[in-house]
Amino acid sequence: MPTFRVLAPTVPSSIACAQCALAVMTKAPQAGEVKTRLIPPLTPDEAAELNKSFLRDTTSTISSAAKTNSACGIAVYTPVGTESVYNDILPQDFVLLPQRGENFGERLYFAAEDLFQCGFESVCLIDSDSPTVTAKSFSKAIELLSSGDDHVVLGPSDDGGYYLIGFNKLHRELFERID
Repeated sequence: MPTFRVLAPTVPSSIACAQCALAVMTKAPQAGEVKTRLIPPLTPDEAAELNKSFLRDTTSTISSAAKTNSACGIAVYTPVGTESVYNDILPQDFVLLPQRGENFGERLYFAAEDLFQCGFESVCLIDSDSPTVTAKSFSKAIELLSSGDDHVVLGPSDDGGYYLIGFNKLHRELFERID
């Protein structure tokens, strides 16, 4: 059973695997805590299983993209203390990073800040609800961010939002006033 390394931005780390963090934002898939808008028609257990399936598919694709690029798969998770929940979900090459912040915008901003603090040159924050995004899409984001210029990359979704936001310099204003 895997035990994942947990990154601590305040402690110097040796993430030798990557220049780019492919970081999926995740809440521990526990019944009654995830996909609650789908309850009903789903039961809390079914909603948690759906969340696990989405997370498995998304992280498997991230892992594939990371292996062919200079990238590392990371699960930015909440709540602290649920690390073992991910043992049967995430690929073995993933690492964990605890989320911090009160609202969604803060959690995204602090995840990016922490990943840059860990030494990554670029960061892609990825939702866990887009299991059909291809490894090619993640690879293209990595390629666009690798130029060294100040870039922001968005992976648009059909609902008007985005499944990925990538950047190689932190811009706080990207995470303000997010509904």
